Amino acid sequence: MAYSTTNPVRKILDFGIASAGSIWSYESTHAHAAIEAAGFFAGCGFGSPGSAAVGMRVGDLLININQSTAGTSAISMHRVTSISTSTGFNGPLNATVSVGSS
Repeated sequence: MAYSTTNPVRKILDFGIASAGSIWSYESTHAHAAIEAAGFFAGCGFGSPGSAAVGMRVGDLLININQSTAGTSAISMHRVTSISTSTGFNGPLNATVSVGSS
């Protein structure tokens, strides 16, 4: 299952540093391996057009809270490593996060 704006990533702390410095939380049934896919956080990059634009920047930290009904729930920490677009001019800016540690 892919990222959806009906369950958005949420900013929980902003250090106010211009280039980066926010801490985000994402709670879902997605395991850390799923969110580590390139551009998983579609449209979440700072300056992205559209409803998913939450303002993620390279260097921000992400806490992934995996709520699983199978008994494999976990929390992992990640860092936003890149912001990219694959659709050209005025396309959504997708955030990619690092491999996490739990």
